[in-house]
Amino acid sequence: MKKTLVALAALAATASFAQSTVGIIGTLDLGFVNSNTNGGAVTNNVAGNSTATSAVKFIGTEDMGGGLKASFLLEINPNLAASSTLNTAAGYQAYTGTPFNGEQWVALSGGFGEVKLGTANAGALLVNGMAQPFGTALGGGYSGSFGRFGNTAGINQFYGLASNSGRIVRHEKVAQYTTPTMSGFKAMVEYAAGNGDTAGASATNTNAFTGLMLSYANGPLNVGYSYTSIKAGSNAAAATPADIGGAVVGGLAANTGLTYNFLAANYTFGATTVMAGYSTAKSDAAVAIEDTNATNIAVKHALTPNVDLSVNVLNRTSNTAATAGKVTGLGVDYKLSKRTATYVRYENRDTNTDNGTTGEVNTVAVGVRHTF
Repeated sequence: MKKTLVALAALAATASFAQSTVGIIGTLDLGFVNSNTNGGAVTNNVAGNSTATSAVKFIGTEDMGGGLKASFLLEINPNLAASSTLNTAAGYQAYTGTPFNGEQWVALSGGFGEVKLGTANAGALLVNGMAQPFGTALGGGYSGSFGRFGNTAGINQFYGLASNSGRIVRHEKVAQYTTPTMSGFKAMVEYAAGNGDTAGASATNTNAFTGLMLSYANGPLNVGYSYTSIKAGSNAAAATPADIGGAVVGGLAANTGLTYNFLAANYTFGATTVMAGYSTAKSDAAVAIEDTNATNIAVKHALTPNVDLSVNVLNRTSNTAATAGKVTGLGVDYKLSKRTATYVRYENRDTNTDNGTTGEVNTVAVGVRHTF
């Protein structure tokens, strides 16, 4: 009898030790987009995600007992506007290699905090979410077409860093540690070692990446700060993927780097959230290739339980005239349900602030967003 009870206890302990769950979550966004450049001289009509990145995420968690958990995330960013082979006369494969082109990581978490290994979202991206309501989409000044950190001849398009037009999203081969939340405070440290192979067709040069994020959340107040450093090795690792083994266009010079600072805060009172952000980007090269400051202020207001209004205005100054500019974003979301909304977005992007139309792009998008 005693042996039977021991065996049953051991079986119960084993069963409770491995509690695993796997699920699928995501967002699908598709809008019809009209943009005109330089006062209507060029008009473009396309379809694409306009308020959020379309994503299908596979997530899993194993509860190993004692507060220790293992987890993983794999993200695919589908293009709803086109199949994998485009329906054109010169159709081509939209994706090659791994289909997981977003976040990818494995993690361990517990009372000590959380450690992620892989390609996790960077602290700067999380701080961006505190600064304005449009994320990386139209109107936010953190999109693929205009980034608050500047963009000198593609200088921010680093190989290994999911970044373009002056935005930081994530980096490859990162080790990321996040502390537990204590009295509303939390910190994150992230690091990826660089490679400095001898230049050549087989070189796998990538930049070193270091990040720090501090955040505070207490009721209606949220504050965040991020510091990011990108360093090229002795063989000028900072080429874009297409440039590996060839000419380095817009990359960092050998043994140089860029540092980014981003401070953001928001406060909610009633149905209104006021948001603001300040950021800098600066190189340590003898001739500064980037020295950019950006400031934004934004408001999000729930007009009714079903209608949200958002506005964001961002100004960017720079040592390079071509990278100065201003973005104004307006948005209306109508919630059809808890998961589905229709939306209208408007963005005015002006990289020539002399009040002329040269360098000005006006974009309007109408679409549907669904989360699951």
